[in-house]
Formats: sequence, C-alpha cells, structure tokens
Amino acid sequence: MQEILTNQKLLDLVRERDHLLTFDPNKLYPILFRPCRVRVLLVADGGLDFSIGGFGLRAFVESLLDMPGYHVKFDITLAHIHARSGGQMMDPDTRITRRISQFKFDNPEHFGPDKYDQVWLFGIDTIYRQRNGYPTDRLGDKELAAITQFMNGGGGLFATGDHGSLGACLGGSVPRARSMRLWGPAGDAVGSEVSMTHSRRNDTNRQGSSPGSQFNDQSDDVPQPIEPKMYHRRMGIFRFSYPHPLLCSPGGVIRVMPDHPHEGECVAPANPNQQINYVNPPVPEYPPAAGGGTRPLPEIISTSSVPAGNTASATKDPTVAQTFGGICAYDGHLAKVGRVVTDPTWHHFVNINLIGDQGAPFGDPKRLGYLASPAGMAHLEQIKTYFRNIAVWLSRPSQIVCMQRRLKWGVIWTDRVMEAVMTKADIPLAKLDTRNLLDIGRHARDVLGQYVGACQARRIILYEIERVFPKPWLDLVDPWLPLPPRGPEPGPDPVPWLDPELVLDIALGGALAALREEFPDPDPQRLEEIEKSMDKVSARGVEVAVGFALESFGTTVNRYTKLFESFKGGRTNSEAE
Repeated sequence: MQEILTNQKLLDLVRERDHLLTFDPNKLYPILFRPCRVRVLLVADGGLDFSIGGFGLRAFVESLLDMPGYHVKFDITLAHIHARSGGQMMDPDTRITRRISQFKFDNPEHFGPDKYDQVWLFGIDTIYRQRNGYPTDRLGDKELAAITQFMNGGGGLFATGDHGSLGACLGGSVPRARSMRLWGPAGDAVGSEVSMTHSRRNDTNRQGSSPGSQFNDQSDDVPQPIEPKMYHRRMGIFRFSYPHPLLCSPGGVIRVMPDHPHEGECVAPANPNQQINYVNPPVPEYPPAAGGGTRPLPEIISTSSVPAGNTASATKDPTVAQTFGGICAYDGHLAKVGRVVTDPTWHHFVNINLIGDQGAPFGDPKRLGYLASPAGMAHLEQIKTYFRNIAVWLSRPSQIVCMQRRLKWGVIWTDRVMEAVMTKADIPLAKLDTRNLLDIGRHARDVLGQYVGACQARRIILYEIERVFPKPWLDLVDPWLPLPPRGPEPGPDPVPWLDPELVLDIALGGALAALREEFPDPDPQRLEEIEKSMDKVSARGVEVAVGFALESFGTTVNRYTKLFESFKGGRTNSEAE
C-alpha cells in the first residue's frame, strides 16, 4: 500500500513537471529569458467560429495556446467578420489576449501594420450581406491596402477556404494568398477538382471503422496520407533530405492530415509577375530576392491524393484517383517581406475533423475523432505540430532569431549539453579540440531535434554559420535555398572525401562552447547584456571551431597524402624488382 501511495506521489510530480514545462518553465529550470512573444490574429467569417462545435476552431486554438517548450508563446487575438460573442469567441478563457466582433481591417482600433506579427484567415463566406459600405464579394480596398502594408512590413499570413469558392470573400483577393490556392469557381462544373459532387473532386476520405465510403469518415481516427516535397543537397555520395520546415516534427516527417470529402486546392501562381494595386504606387506581388539571386516564389510543399471509388454519399459520383496540390508556402523573408502559407481547406483545422462528430452515436469512434485510439492520438500530435510550425514559420525574422537564442540558451543550461559529453564543463573554447566540439554539436542537434524537430535544429545551425561561412558553403548545406545554376562538375564521378555535416556540428559546438565560456553562470542580472551579445559571441565560437576543423582536416590530408605517396613508392620499387 505504501509503495502505491509513493508511486502516486511521483506520478503527481510528473504531472506537475509537465504542466510547468508547458506553461511556466522558468519555475522549473534557470532559463532566465521569458519565451519570445508572437502576436497572432485569427480571423473567421460565416459559420466558422472559435467554439467547441463541429465547425469551431477551438481544438486548433488550444494547440497554439499549449505550445510546448521555452522558446515561444503566442498572444492570440480572436476576430470575426460578423457579430459573435460568448463561447463562439472562447469566453471566458483568460489566455485569449483580445476578442473583436464585426472585425474590419481598415479600422485602426482593430488592425494596423504593427499591431500583430501574423494573420490567419479562415473563410467560408461567398457573399457578405451585412457589411454596409463594403464589397459583397471581398474585403474592401482600404482593408486590402492595410493587409498589403502589413505583409510588406514582414508580417506573416495564412489563408484557407474550402471547396468551390468557399472563403473567397475573406481570402480570395488578399495579395499573394489569392494566387496560392483556388478560390473558385462558384459553380460545381463537371471536371472541377474543387467541386462537391463530381468524380474529379478532391475527396481525401479514407475508410475508417465503418465499412464502405461514408461522409463522416472525416471524423474518425484514420487520416489521409500526404506526400511532402523533400529538399535535397548532395556532395558526392553524401546526401541529405528534409521536408519543408512546416512538415517537420520531433517525430520525423509529417505525412498525415485530416481527411474530407471535398477539399479545395493549393497551386503555384499562374502569373507571378502581377502587381499589387491596392497600394500607391503599385508594388510587385512577388518581389526579387534581397541582395540578388533567385527570386523566391510560392511552391507546393505537399501533395494530397484521392482514392478511386469514394462516394461519401448517394449524391456524389465515385471518385477518379488523382493527386492535387496540398500546402503552398512562400518564403517572403528572402525578399524582405512576410511569409505566406495557404492550405486546401479549413477542415484540416476544425473540431469535426480533429476531435470528432458530436452527432455520432455514443461509443462510435467517430464521436471522438483522433482521440478514439492511441494511433489516432499519435496522428493528432503530428497535425498539431503542423499548426505550431505554421505559427513559428510565419513569425517575423527578429522573432525567429529570438526563438533560436532561447533554444541555444536552454540547450546549454536546461539540457546541459556540455556536461553530457565532457568530464569538465568549464573548459575554455581555445583549449577544446575538434572532437570535443563535434561531440557537443552532435548532442545539441539531437536535443534540439527532440524539442523542435530536425528542420528547426538545422535552421539554428544555418543561422550560426550564415554570418561566417561564404555563400558557396550555404548553397551546399541549406536545402531550402533555391538551387544555384549548375556549373561544370569538378570532374567525372568526384569522390566525397569530406562530409559537410561534420563541419555543421563542429560549428554548432563552437557556438555553444563560446556562449558557455562567456556566460559561465545563468545570472539574472546580466540578461540585457547576454541578449545583446549572444550572436557576436556565438559567431566568434563558429570562427574558432571552423579554424580547428580546417587544421584537423589539413592534418588528416597530410597523413593520407604521405600514405598514398608511400604506396606509390612501394609500387614503383616492386615493379623495379
């Protein structure tokens, strides 16, 4: 009996620890720095709201509010184009920063270029009947001008609708988003991928616990598989592949999404050379890369598939097997503007597709959605990571740098990577060797991957080296940069004598070792000093580490050169005999 009580106390401690890790990690570890704050505006219209109902976004919002880790927290404002209140706006949840009913983008009390860091649009309306003085089929010109100014100032944007022209009022005219998914046609034309009933509709439903093809298969614990685009770099036989950061999780590549009988579709812009005319003078919709190079353009980062023979209901034709554009992403940071993400459907985000259909019978797994089984809950964690990835990726560049600093500080002082790989943690950087730095970097990358996934871990390393390494190195190790024009190969079938991944780990190890040396104690009195100088200190660590790596590499080359020369000499002597 005593053992049971003791174990129960330990379980309670674990629950308390997990709660603190999520909501107030500073009480648990000497992180010192508060998480970076990102101001998120979520806007819905029509029958979408933030309630616990089927078409509510409550489960999605909770996933952002419960963001794990110590590097970022989201300050969320809920807004609705029409009059909404009470549970539809998550009253009385005190974690919501603000609620705005009858929202207008041209009302300075509601919106401005500096009020938020990112805007999410969840549209269902195809006509606005209650917005006096505004267009009935889209946002007003002044609203679109305000959104343009926000985006061109670095603000991030997410937009989605559903099949046909659902959502066109809210998102269909917004610059960049307007060309990154289909916002029509309004009708249900034969052959249309965004129709509701015809055989070429985007029906991604997978059969669940009930036999046959049923509409509410969208509410079970079986997701649709997606095919992420993989980004590659190669040096000889050394090759590495990553998905887009939106589809990277601590558990690996995200390969699932909620399913639905008739989704919309994301596309690459048919004409990327359009102008944005809502501002004066007009500006390019997709500006050139800052500092020259390949112009960044939106790209389809995942593909969804339609099984053959889905019917979902008696009114729908059996589907033809096909694939279509899933998520579309635009890295505007490369052009000094905000990033943009579009998704085929808000059904990937609403309660009925995540936590079940409230109209399903009690005991039916479809009443619980992904909560119905351990496998379903594992899928839900991947989907929630996708939501959070969007919020991180859309953040302003300065906020992403802030997150990277918090993660590095946590790796040093919370996860104690120096202590994990060395017998003494306070060895000066100058007295470490290349092997020490490699071990520190490898362990740190592994820890970061468990927190934020391999993609964000790599982004942290790339941030460290881009201030030190020449551009040819960045082209070699950054899979998400547009590929440079291919020049002549250095020779037929070059042999890969050097794995660039080793250099990245050594560089990260140098950055962390330099930070630990410069700030040997997590002193609360030095927060401002640490914040201002972290990048400079870590850059010095990278330079020292790369110097060590070059010296070590030179020693290895000399050693092998002598071996080859002795082999050549030995062969010559043998031939002479």
